[in-house]
Amino acid sequence: MKKYDLHIHSKFSDGEYSVEEIVEKLKICGIDIFSITDHDNIQSIKAMEDVDKKGLIYIPGVEISCEKGKYKMHILGYNIDADNKELIKLLQDMKLRKNLRNLEIIQQLKEKFGIIITREETERLLRAKNFVGQTTIARLLTKRGEIPNTQYAFDNYFKYLDLKTPATAQLEQAIRIIHQAGGYAVLAHPISLEKTYGVNIEEIFGIFRDADIDGIEIFNSKHTLSDIKRYLKLAKRENLLISGGSDFHGEIMKPNVKLGKISKDNSEKEHHYKMTIISKCIDKSKLKDIYEGDELEL
Repeated sequence: MKKYDLHIHSKFSDGEYSVEEIVEKLKICGIDIFSITDHDNIQSIKAMEDVDKKGLIYIPGVEISCEKGKYKMHILGYNIDADNKELIKLLQDMKLRKNLRNLEIIQQLKEKFGIIITREETERLLRAKNFVGQTTIARLLTKRGEIPNTQYAFDNYFKYLDLKTPATAQLEQAIRIIHQAGGYAVLAHPISLEKTYGVNIEEIFGIFRDADIDGIEIFNSKHTLSDIKRYLKLAKRENLLISGGSDFHGEIMKPNVKLGKISKDNSEKEHHYKMTIISKCIDKSKLKDIYEGDELEL
């Protein structure tokens, strides 16, 4: 099967590189199929219209921050229409709430840690068209030389903040709108949800089944072979599409996550499963060439 990476972030959210730079890196890495899935932002889809993608297969994508009850998770949307009005409105509403949340962050950084974000800096953050969140503020502090790197802000400041404004969409709402935009909804890196809440995804999968989820990201740079096998078993049981991607952000944000690295221990090289999400999102005439040599189908 051709190489793929369906979970990449650009400068339109918290990634380090522009879409043009990402495409060049994909070509160097020999990755054939890709999706840029920026956080709560679909600007990359329009930007990709002007990028030379010759030789590559591109799937429009997004990663939406969601919640259901006490759980927070990320849902990937693939093959979406960036002109869909409901999708645009959802992301615009989320951006407004994120701006309110950013003001909370700025205020609490001052009150709890004596860190001052100037009025001019605050106005630039609020006016930005791109995704602005904790990572953006951490990068600002890093650039100013107040902290050594972005992770320092998360470890020493952000986890102590008491933020009241929700910056997420409801799970059912996000999946419904992804579907209305012609897309497929996929649960991103389930291992993150499991570790955050001390659960197994199998135990709580009912919330995703009820929300009409389409698939699960079984391959991810956070997943070991054991995780991959467990998620594949779940996908088979629930008749889910499977997906995979690195969650690449660049060398600054996640230096150990490289383009095309879609497992923690390189186990995808030993157990390479047919990517059913790809088969749903591209021209069917290309499938034979893409899947040639695959042995295991979902």
